[in-house]
Amino acid sequence: MIDSQGNQGRRIALAAAITVIAIPLALLFSGNDESETNTPQATITSEAPTTTRATEDPLGDPGLAQFNRTVTTPPTGGAVIAVPDSNSAFRGTASFDYTIEANDLCFARGAPLGLFVTIVNLDNSRSTTCIAAFTLDENAADIVMHPDRFAAIGDPTDAPITVEYRW
Repeated sequence: MIDSQGNQGRRIALAAAITVIAIPLALLFSGNDESETNTPQATITSEAPTTTRATEDPLGDPGLAQFNRTVTTPPTGGAVIAVPDSNSAFRGTASFDYTIEANDLCFARGAPLGLFVTIVNLDNSRSTTCIAAFTLDENAADIVMHPDRFAAIGDPTDAPITVEYRW
């Protein structure tokens, strides 16, 4: 049986397409690498790094104390407020005075001169310590300290503030 011209043309086109694709692929994947063996190759050597980045922590080495902490939850119902715990604690008002030259000196009503006085802000539980070194008149606040020392426990715009103090 004789094929028609259309079928014969399709067969020739298919054979030509396969040949056009197969020959470059055969050359590309052939085992003949003579041209590549003459190409010079560069060898790169590198030394081992002096430090191992995988074990370094960019924030430093955490101490064991960070892992052995116990977490306590505050009581429900709001913030924890400092409450006097003994008869040696006094409650009063604290203020500041720019005439106090040393940051660590203060006036504490009733405290003997030269003793360390611990002052706790009852509104935010921040505390500071100063040395009772002054005697002031009766109209002064119970605690008078340097402005920087006062700023450690409260906002200077809120002065005078309610504090607890003990020595």
